[in-house]
Amino acid sequence: MNRGFWITLGATLGVGGVAFLSSRRASAASSSTSTPTNQPSNLPTIELAPLPTAADVHGDLVSNWGDTPTDLRPLFMLMEETSKIAGSARLFAGIAFRESQFVSSAHNGNAEGEQDERDSSRAAYKNNKDRNQPLKYGEQSAEFGSGGLFGALAPYFLWTGVPEVGNKAPLLNAPPELVFQPRAAAFGATVYLQRLLKNYRIDDHADIKVGWANPSLLGTGRGSDKYHEVRTRFLDDMKTLGIDLAHATLPPELSASAWPGVPAVFAALVGTLPKDLA
Repeated sequence: MNRGFWITLGATLGVGGVAFLSSRRASAASSSTSTPTNQPSNLPTIELAPLPTAADVHGDLVSNWGDTPTDLRPLFMLMEETSKIAGSARLFAGIAFRESQFVSSAHNGNAEGEQDERDSSRAAYKNNKDRNQPLKYGEQSAEFGSGGLFGALAPYFLWTGVPEVGNKAPLLNAPPELVFQPRAAAFGATVYLQRLLKNYRIDDHADIKVGWANPSLLGTGRGSDKYHEVRTRFLDDMKTLGIDLAHATLPPELSASAWPGVPAVFAALVGTLPKDLA
């Protein structure tokens, strides 16, 4: 993902990032106990509800999921049903496959040969803190990098919902480790998808992944080598995962016209946070 663009974008869309790990621990609904370098270890622990199950959703959890882990399918379907963005569940699966390999505790730092994600989160926080709502754990988010199922860059993740509800955005007082909780990561990703659909020209499903990588590729970068590279990689990912983009479970175009709003999406996916963090 192009970090320079995320830094200039600020909290307009509310989430960004990329993450890779080799083992999968997506079922762990509790906060990760790992602490990034230079981070204090006394941040509050937040326990959210466990992953949703088949009983919590109405959609098909069998057809056209490919190798998507069965324990995560209800989460992706709940994201679709809550957001009212028909067809989005299987796209969320494809995005999580690329961003985290379905590892809820995926955390980007400074792997050899890669850009230090903490540089990106530091710049994101520095460049946007004066024009966005204050974050209780802003300095910690700056030192965090990115992580979670959908690879969220910490400051943007905590600013999720600010463009729509301002100082009532639900994560402003939360620590960045909350991104390791699948339900919280799902909230950030759902809001981000809605804002992509609302604010950018999306021609097909591959354009959604292009916007996830760098929304500028949907504007001035449309048709560039990078634009086509991201599209090709996404299409290859979906084939590898075994999700057919032409299947009846995926409409030709996604629409966020029935979006119920950030508060409703947060309530359905996350629930509530402890009073001192709400």
